[in-house]
Amino acid sequence: MASNLPEETTSPAGLETQLDRIEHALATGRLTTLTGTGGAGRTLLAIHAAGRVRPLYRDGVRWADLAPVHDDELLLATVSEAVGLGGHTRRMPVEALVEAVCERLAGMHLLLVLDSCEHVRPGCAHLLCEILTTSPGLTVLATSGQPLGVRGEQCVGVLGPAPRPPR
Repeated sequence: MASNLPEETTSPAGLETQLDRIEHALATGRLTTLTGTGGAGRTLLAIHAAGRVRPLYRDGVRWADLAPVHDDELLLATVSEAVGLGGHTRRMPVEALVEAVCERLAGMHLLLVLDSCEHVRPGCAHLLCEILTTSPGLTVLATSGQPLGVRGEQCVGVLGPAPRPPR
């Protein structure tokens, strides 16, 4: 499966310590959430971290941008499309869609990145409980203003950009 990481033109210079922490968390757990305030750089770090670890995942890295998502139905449709289930999923009942995502991911060795989970935290938590239980080869990197509250979640606080010197 091909990866669909967004292109990032910003250099990760100065982010090595944070990237190392994220990479360690991904290597030691199945769910890592980057937390911090808006504008702290969670998305940038997620892109660079996913790019660094992509070779470790046989089935690649899949990215789901949840920033425009504000309900569970659209959350499921967005994640479904990210993992290659196509557009027909928008007509499926929620329970069937969760089952389809679980079936799709069950035999994969994949990193799934869920960016901007804060708008749909309860739905993300529920979905992650389901897919992490049924998909032993799945690792998830999420970004959110707050932890998702899923058992086994490792949180990595994003320190944010360095302050600019006064003029």
